[in-house]
Amino acid sequence: MDVTRGISGPARSPVVPPGPPGPPGSRSAGAAYKPSASIVVGSHNRLGCLCELLERFLAQDFTDFEVIVIEQSTVSTAEQRGRLAELASDPRIRIYPRSPLGGAGARNEGCRLARADIIVAFDDDDLPASHAWLSTLLRNFDDPRCLGVSGRHILENGPNPPYANMARARQRVLSYSPLMWQRCFPRSDVRSHKIENLMGGNSAVRRSVLERCGLWDAFTRCENENSLWFRLRRKLRPGEYLVFDPQATMIRRLDVEGGMAKRKLGVFAFGWAMFEYFHKIIGYYHPVRFVGLYPIYFGFFFWVICTWTWNESAKYRGKHARALATLAGFFLLQPVSWTVWLARLALDRLRRGPEKRETEFAPYPDAVICDELTFAA
Repeated sequence: MDVTRGISGPARSPVVPPGPPGPPGSRSAGAAYKPSASIVVGSHNRLGCLCELLERFLAQDFTDFEVIVIEQSTVSTAEQRGRLAELASDPRIRIYPRSPLGGAGARNEGCRLARADIIVAFDDDDLPASHAWLSTLLRNFDDPRCLGVSGRHILENGPNPPYANMARARQRVLSYSPLMWQRCFPRSDVRSHKIENLMGGNSAVRRSVLERCGLWDAFTRCENENSLWFRLRRKLRPGEYLVFDPQATMIRRLDVEGGMAKRKLGVFAFGWAMFEYFHKIIGYYHPVRFVGLYPIYFGFFFWVICTWTWNESAKYRGKHARALATLAGFFLLQPVSWTVWLARLALDRLRRGPEKRETEFAPYPDAVICDELTFAA
């Protein structure tokens, strides 16, 4: 497996030759062209990483695709803009400027602009691990019953094996706990047709799923992938399935500057984000379970805060800082902040009304799809 940092040179023997997106130099003429796959990338203040990612896409052995970049950067350099403009000269690269939309919002916008029947999601700070990444991911859709696929994540300089209990990881990869908490384990190494959800990056879904179930609810900052999969669980037909394919591998890079900086949130900001997720996503899609097990969710919330502080947070470095953050979470988030946030949640509902659910998929017309950004160096 190729996990080198820099893939250079032309793409190897194309599996599928690129379709003509229109006359040379014409973007608008390509509106009616329909590629086999649309890769959606949301990018925010990471133009250097984005350019590296686009180079990897263009080096894939499968070439019949388009890349939809939702470019939300507020900080960039002339060199970065110039390099991005060079890459965007390839008609498969389509750049759309937007104000910051958040992870789910950018993904939704990219899906509305996509033209293919298979839509691939990828983050701007990650990289395909090989030239065959895209062809490997897409071959799962040879089975018409496959609705979506999630690939494997490899951490740069990560532990080997990636999990202390690999048997549990293989069994629970991309499943839900009885509390409807997403159990990820994306570094597992065994194929599974029993998964219940897909990751937000290195995953692909059929357009028909979005037409059936809508898009992702975009009003929560964390765990925003699950709203769509909760809806799909109710509308899944006999024989249909999602699959985890460890052969479609992505290099996961942590602590890259830019993005939405979720890993740099303080314990209270992260706590509020998770509180919202508990009440507005789990509580909405599974109300009976949530209300009936509310005391358990109250305790489980503290476990989520602790595991995030010790295992994922980039804000708290060292054991002492993490211990203090954990104690703050125990004594203040439980129950003081929880009570304050309940009041805040009620006031927000009274002032703003119910949240907007993305239950409908409304693709943009060709005129909007052709309205792209040209970067000037």
